[in-house]
Amino acid sequence: MPSSVDAYTSLVLVSVAGSTLPPEVSSVLASSRVTDAANLPDSFELEFLDSAGTVLAQGGFEIGAAVVLSVSQNGAEGQRKLLEGEVTALDREDVGGELRTRVRGLDASHRLFRGRRIAAYVDMSTADIVRKVAERAGLRAGTISGPPTVRAHTTQDDISDWVFLKRLADDSGCVFAVTEGRLDFGPPTAATTASDDTATAVDDPIVIEHGRNIIYLRSTITSAEQVPEVEVRGWDVAAKDKVVSTAPAKTESADLPTLDPVKVANVFSSPRYVSGTGTGAQQPQDRLAESLSARIAGGFAEIEAQILGNPGIRSGTAVRLQGFGAPFDGRYVVTESRHEFTPEQGYTTSFTVSDASDRSLLGAGTRPDRGAAASMPGVVSALVSDVQGSGGAEEEGRVRLTFPILSDEYVSGWARVVQAGAGGDRGSMVMPEVGDEVLVAFESGSFDRPVVLGGLYNGLDAPQGGWASAVESGSVVRRSFASRTGMLVEFLERPGEESLRVSTNEGSQHVTLTQTADKGIRIISAGPVEVTAERDATVTASGDVSVAGTKVEVEAKSELKLSAPKVAIEGATSLDLSGAKVSLTGKASAELSSSGSTVVSGSLVKIN
Repeated sequence: MPSSVDAYTSLVLVSVAGSTLPPEVSSVLASSRVTDAANLPDSFELEFLDSAGTVLAQGGFEIGAAVVLSVSQNGAEGQRKLLEGEVTALDREDVGGELRTRVRGLDASHRLFRGRRIAAYVDMSTADIVRKVAERAGLRAGTISGPPTVRAHTTQDDISDWVFLKRLADDSGCVFAVTEGRLDFGPPTAATTASDDTATAVDDPIVIEHGRNIIYLRSTITSAEQVPEVEVRGWDVAAKDKVVSTAPAKTESADLPTLDPVKVANVFSSPRYVSGTGTGAQQPQDRLAESLSARIAGGFAEIEAQILGNPGIRSGTAVRLQGFGAPFDGRYVVTESRHEFTPEQGYTTSFTVSDASDRSLLGAGTRPDRGAAASMPGVVSALVSDVQGSGGAEEEGRVRLTFPILSDEYVSGWARVVQAGAGGDRGSMVMPEVGDEVLVAFESGSFDRPVVLGGLYNGLDAPQGGWASAVESGSVVRRSFASRTGMLVEFLERPGEESLRVSTNEGSQHVTLTQTADKGIRIISAGPVEVTAERDATVTASGDVSVAGTKVEVEAKSELKLSAPKVAIEGATSLDLSGAKVSLTGKASAELSSSGSTVVSGSLVKIN
């Protein structure tokens, strides 16, 4: 048991809406509890022996009423505030015929849990985002600091403001808390800030000393899940290269003279912890590795304790353990405190020291490298809102997206688009259009990193030609690819009519390659057809070649040759051959004949 020299007479003081509880209410207050945890809003519970059922009315307790709980001690500390909150729940219980009334409430941070939100924060630093969230929740911005890097696009993906702040804190190696309506965000308290080993519990109220102020304590040092180093790996899209960040196991939550996380991990040759959830940007990923290392390493030293009531013990307080021997004596940071007032024990304070993982139901099941936020599972449909063809590797060939199933206002950052056979100077390049419905997945489950898998048809957007022409008797007979302006490639596979058709202008110009015995090709155009070769052009056929038209002209700029074993030139009505000089030569014989008259004329006619 603790020494009596350290005990004080303590009294809990309760005010509602600025007024102290009337004596008829405070006199029936059976017990009270204030809980202050790192990953949950501060809470309170008041239990009254309410035989007449009048406590709520007499005390002014109603949902939303402002409540302040303080502790008054006869020591040097005097009166200290434990919590400012508001009533969120009212209970009444009949226990063996005795009415009990409970009033429960939370501090102002509970507003950060109410509702989920989809929002985008563009070109803002972590501190700027935190201030915006605080203002939106009606909280005052206290001391807020974080990495100075401007974040191009940060998404709050259908999660509460609290979970979103927890994610930001985990990503940047920070913690946050709400005290008396003020939101603070910044680096965690270091265990090394606790008193040195010369102070005692008599000198310093945050020294936890065996035989002085301890009612119960269990201290644990464990090697479970400890690693010597953390490695976070990501992918740099611009450089097409991996990004690797490492951080040694280190925690601010415990400082022991003889042990640290690396030592206990190396006893069993534990391998490093490797996570593939990196951002691909070196500095943010380095901070993520350090934060992940701290969360894992924080589990190597833990405490559960109950001491004489001490209002100075709160979540985030650095305390020193003394008189329990090595390796347990050292400095620690409290992660949860509970201040209780009961008839049996009076005022006591219980506290926990543990790692930074969220041990509430909200955090159950999360991996350490996922932080507090839930990942976006599976795939979702989206609409393309913008298409980019330039702007560097972070923008070119990408699209922005909206998610109608989640929000009317949210617009994503630039998302990559899956391309068949993509590689250096090869592969397809088919970008979706603004307004297209697409199917989207998320790299490492992060809503901030969408990838477009492909387009989707729907009730309004159907393929060119419709679905009816694609299927006959349960078989697919038509496959096609169409552009926005009407250019079309079709694979037609009706039995006996297999062909490949390339067309433009809604089919008025097309080329058809048949997949039949004659292996024919047809080129049809509703307008002129022009074939141009910058150099030579050759037309060769193993069979006949036919050229037909209303008027056919063959023009050569230097020489025209027609040759064949047999040449026939026929004019159905007339045949004109003209030239500056005309020669007709028969290598064996020559014959000029006519069914009618024959005229040979010239200024001079020579016959042999």
